[in-house]
Amino acid sequence: MAEQSDIETAIFEFNKAYLLLAQRMLAHDRDVGKQMLGISEPIAKTLVSLTPAEMEALSDSTSLVCELRLDKLPGSA
Repeated sequence: MAEQSDIETAIFEFNKAYLLLAQRMLAHDRDVGKQMLGISEPIAKTLVSLTPAEMEALSDSTSLVCELRLDKLPGSA
């Protein structure tokens, strides 16, 4: 059971870090941030407007808040 708790804690920390990074990227250069994150303007607007409490609540999940885009790797067809 402790192992499951460790996984959930790691997912929480990853989600929180990802959301903070996404906000910083969008604040620095919104267009580049949207492209790098693979998100639309409505999603960008929502991410930028999240309060710390909302980010904390969104991070507290058993699922990742991001999606791997392996099709975008260099050299992939």
